[in-house]
Amino acid sequence: MRVLESNSLTVLTTNTCTAKCAHCCMNSTPTRPGKLTAAEINDYLEQAAKTPGIRTIIFAGGEPLLLGEDLYASLRKARSLKLATRVVTNAYWANSDKRALEIVRKLRDAGLDEINISIDDYHLDYVDAMNVRRAFYASLQVDFATVVIVHCTAVNTKFNAKELDELIGMKLDRVYDENGRRLPFSRPEKGPYVAVSNTMLQFVGRGTVELRPEDVRYSDGWEKTSRELGGCPWAVRAPAISPSGHLLSCCGFEVAENEILDLGDLHEASMETLLDKADNDLVLNIIATDGPFAIMDLLKEIDPTLPFRPMYGSYCELCQHIVTNPTIRQSLYDNMNRRAAAIVDKREKALLKLKEDEEFETLYHASDQVPEALQPC
Repeated sequence: MRVLESNSLTVLTTNTCTAKCAHCCMNSTPTRPGKLTAAEINDYLEQAAKTPGIRTIIFAGGEPLLLGEDLYASLRKARSLKLATRVVTNAYWANSDKRALEIVRKLRDAGLDEINISIDDYHLDYVDAMNVRRAFYASLQVDFATVVIVHCTAVNTKFNAKELDELIGMKLDRVYDENGRRLPFSRPEKGPYVAVSNTMLQFVGRGTVELRPEDVRYSDGWEKTSRELGGCPWAVRAPAISPSGHLLSCCGFEVAENEILDLGDLHEASMETLLDKADNDLVLNIIATDGPFAIMDLLKEIDPTLPFRPMYGSYCELCQHIVTNPTIRQSLYDNMNRRAAAIVDKREKALLKLKEDEEFETLYHASDQVPEALQPC
């Protein structure tokens, strides 16, 4: 029985994308190689289906529809294993009404439950806005459970909320308020849950090279919200698989090859083995239990000279800085035992609760306030 029990799995199908967005958290490009085969994905799906708690598979990338028939085969496999599925796409394929409807019907016929369509200033450098409109309206014609437009905004956003509403021709419900808190929602009795995931630009991935921290729109309430939520609700509980077949602790940015967040090679160890190892890893438990902001506070108290930035726009921004900056990362290693006793105590209480209540899935109240259908990917 794991305390850090996973509830979803993101399959990063490919490093290749039709776009090269300046803010891409996965550093995807039209020429970047690396992808999973249908056989590999099927193996990982079978392992996921045997993992307690995993209910949803998210196919992302890169651009997952570049896999062609392999994607449809993987969706059929997931359906046979009774796993819910989601695809995150930029709608490059929706270059006509006929083509858009053809693709979404194929996706639904293969078993897809949820579709997320991305649009923002950076995607629009590569994908026509009308593709998103066509993909959206085509998706409403099939019986998806969820149709979400993922709209990222920043300080100087040109394609803003007003322009999105004008493009779609209606004002859709938003997923988050201005402080990044999940707004109340209920599924309609008929038809899909339709909304805009109004995310904020993050200084992660390629963004750390092509953007500036001041481009990020920092909400006055975000840091307060983050501290209230506490531990990261995605660490280990929302793992991902890289295009090279590594199991990753999350998909908030490109964590493959990171010495903390890359859990290991699935060609060499099973998903169960790697998740067991992650569940007992002290640093990962600190990230999941205390959270990046509490880690920063602890380390700054010990050494005020550590090179933290004045502001961070998300859990992922701060976590990326902690695990990739050599000085900060070493400080975490040097001081992680200060939190060991408290972590052990919290784990023991969580395990006791798990044994008392089979419905109890996580120690961290943060996960209850994060939409199940929306992960950082």
